[in-house]
Amino acid sequence: MNQRRLTSNISSIYLISFLILIIFFPSPVQGLCTGPEACGILGGALLSILTIPICIIAFLFAIWPKTRKALQFFAILPGLMTLITIYLFAIQADRFDLIFLPLIHFGIMILMIGIGRFDSSKKSKSLEI
Repeated sequence: MNQRRLTSNISSIYLISFLILIIFFPSPVQGLCTGPEACGILGGALLSILTIPICIIAFLFAIWPKTRKALQFFAILPGLMTLITIYLFAIQADRFDLIFLPLIHFGIMILMIGIGRFDSSKKSKSLEI
């Protein structure tokens, strides 16, 4: 019984310290947001940091031939991030030197669609228009 109580106390200490970290982390970041351009760059960079690992994890669907179709569906995420980061970096912040970040998202999207179109016989399906 005491072992169980000790384990719950340790896990609650970890949870409380994690919540305190989340609450106090945005305070220094607010100093970076001096105007709409800076906030756009910061927001786009943080969204890129969040979504690129999610897209890389989604590449696990490429392992099995039956789930490769789902990879085409998950290509929506980097496609939307391409549009958002182009707006935040190129249009709002007027920083064309940061265009490589939207291009990374665009490349991941093209790669996901391309791999999702492979069938089990290793042939790429052709588009019929």
